Amino acid sequence: MKGILTYFMVLTGLWSQTAVQIMSPEPDEQVPGNNILIAASFYGLEGLIVDNIQLSIDEEDITDQAFVDPDMVSYLIPSLEPGEHWIELVTGDWEPVVWSFTVSGVTDVQVKPMEYSGRVRSSSSLDQIDEESLSVSQVMFDMRGTAYEWLKFKSNIKLTTQENDLFQSRNVYGFGFQLGDYATVNIGDANPRLSYFTMSGKRIRGVEANLKLGFLNLHVIQGEINRAVQGDLDKAYSYSVATDEDGMKYLSLARTGYTFKQRVLAGRLALGRGKNFQWGVSFLKARDDTASITGVLDDGSILFTENPGTIVGLDSGTVYTVAALGSNAQVLDGKNWSGTGPKDNIVLGSDIGIYLDKKRVVLEGEVAFSLINNNIWGGPLTKAGMDTLLDDSVDNKVASFDLEGLPDPADFVDILIINPNLVPLIPIDIYAFGDSATVDLNDAILSMPSLAYRGRAVINYFGNYLSIEYSQVGPGFNSLANPYLVKNKRELSISDKLKLFQNRLMITAGYKHQDDDILTTIANVQSQNTLSLGMNVLPGPGLPTANFTYRSIDRNNGIENITVLTDTTFNDNRGNTHTDNLMLNVNHRFNLIWDHNLSGTFVKLDKMDQVIDRDPNDRNFVDPGVTSNVINLSLMTRYNSPLKTNMTITTNSTELSIGPGARGAQDFLTGSLGGEFGLSDGNIQLKAGINFAQGSGLVDMSWIGFKGGLRMKILGGLNLNAQGEFRAKESGGETRNSLIARASLDYAF
Repeated sequence: MKGILTYFMVLTGLWSQTAVQIMSPEPDEQVPGNNILIAASFYGLEGLIVDNIQLSIDEEDITDQAFVDPDMVSYLIPSLEPGEHWIELVTGDWEPVVWSFTVSGVTDVQVKPMEYSGRVRSSSSLDQIDEESLSVSQVMFDMRGTAYEWLKFKSNIKLTTQENDLFQSRNVYGFGFQLGDYATVNIGDANPRLSYFTMSGKRIRGVEANLKLGFLNLHVIQGEINRAVQGDLDKAYSYSVATDEDGMKYLSLARTGYTFKQRVLAGRLALGRGKNFQWGVSFLKARDDTASITGVLDDGSILFTENPGTIVGLDSGTVYTVAALGSNAQVLDGKNWSGTGPKDNIVLGSDIGIYLDKKRVVLEGEVAFSLINNNIWGGPLTKAGMDTLLDDSVDNKVASFDLEGLPDPADFVDILIINPNLVPLIPIDIYAFGDSATVDLNDAILSMPSLAYRGRAVINYFGNYLSIEYSQVGPGFNSLANPYLVKNKRELSISDKLKLFQNRLMITAGYKHQDDDILTTIANVQSQNTLSLGMNVLPGPGLPTANFTYRSIDRNNGIENITVLTDTTFNDNRGNTHTDNLMLNVNHRFNLIWDHNLSGTFVKLDKMDQVIDRDPNDRNFVDPGVTSNVINLSLMTRYNSPLKTNMTITTNSTELSIGPGARGAQDFLTGSLGGEFGLSDGNIQLKAGINFAQGSGLVDMSWIGFKGGLRMKILGGLNLNAQGEFRAKESGGETRNSLIARASLDYAF
């Protein structure tokens, strides 16, 4: 048995070989000790996640100093001591790449006081569709450099004509500094990632500091999530007619159309370098600034539409400013405004990561708890107010929960404003406590609406990448700095990727279950089960490559019974569907007089209703079933000249429900022919093309378009790129035109 296992391990190891291409230095290469370039290419690796890439030399992590993108990773080392050095490159889904090289001779480095590079881009665009047009211009400036090796700096600046006081800022001002391997500071706009649940890529304007002090790490962010927006003066108020104590009528004005300034303070303290172990504790505090919105805007206007004589001195159909209304109007307090109430949010979390055998084994977990107040007008709730919150009895209890010994919520106003708008007001089911408890305490904890947790395990051996992940986000979990997190979802996913025959055959399989069965009181559990299978075949140079993906999706809304409305009417809300999704792509590069790249793709979607006892006389039922078939063929040709052409044709046939008891079909045929020609040794590239579409069925339409473009190297690092497209569309007997134009200047130094 031991011999068979050894043979299997050796054979599997021969089949499995990384697809990372080592560029510099090559394995076992001997190089000088100055300005050593470390570089590797990811060409051909599909599904690579940049955030999972880690680069280290001699067991020192240098990922933060390296240039990393989906195509390659590179890092320039000013100097290294003579002798052997080891590089380790971890790409996540693929096996780690480890190789060594030797530095020869005596290192003699002259430290330069300043090195920098940058890029300036200026672009303008014009989109005109029918009678609507949009013109946007912007300037971007990126710069990075090094001063005396220990200080690195970068900038990210974008100025655009889309900047408008009525919206959140479209301009970007970002500056970053790195002090050796110990500290990174970003000032201005940044997209920090603190943890999965607290903050994960949301744009923040402020200060971000990340200190790496060996085993101790501290990450702190302070700034604004949203800036204050006063709103359109013409839509800044809604009104109602009220009567004062003397019986005189006046306009009661409520502010609307505004956005509060929202400040955030967040941090994460972590123990461990992250190479083999790291444990972190994180917090986040975000609150709207109620003073950032002005209640009385003298120039704010309303259209008075009440009957004549409703208010003395005001004429119906007339626009008045707030200043002109004078005593005929009164602006309400903030708690009575019509817009969104100011929020207060706190999130506490902890995460842990264990990484073994050069991260071939990964164990990660995170848990977070949140509280959010959706309207802090009126301030905090007192302990006396809690007593009568759910009933009128003054018994020092909330339901059966005794308040004796609990602190007064008003004492925590600087941390969190607690009042009846807090979600959840009581974080855990109170019926899990006391002698008459009806809910199991463990179930009550795991189903807390404001709790989120996840766990992940990865095993990466012998070309086999197995990943298991479980997560749950309660319906009441909120992080204002992570608004894109999907709530009220429980998910279990299992995926496996197997690489065989030196990565020429890659097989993936996965299962994912999702539901909203989190709260103990849920009646109808919505669920989705997904099975997936993929195969990527790369037989070798000169042979076609193929990519096959199949996915099966079952959805159920948990409703099993028909709701009877009257003796003759009913409502069938049952939802149970099955979807098959298949995709096949074949790509072949070959030479037949010229170099060609032929690609074909077939996509099939078939969604079916699985409820077998539908009433055929139900006039309200809309069949959710959809079938669709897409075929795409494209051919790119490079001639024995500066000419390159590209031809594409696509067909799409779809059938779907268009109402109760009715189905319809829609067919599309689209195609394009384009070419590119180089002049002046490739310094000038000319582009031209034509494209068309023909649709029939539910919608009869057609369009034809013409496009052209120019890329030119003007001088040095200055480049010009311009392109435009004109399209004429006919639908319903009407012809409409659209124009799209783009132009940009790019200077690199």
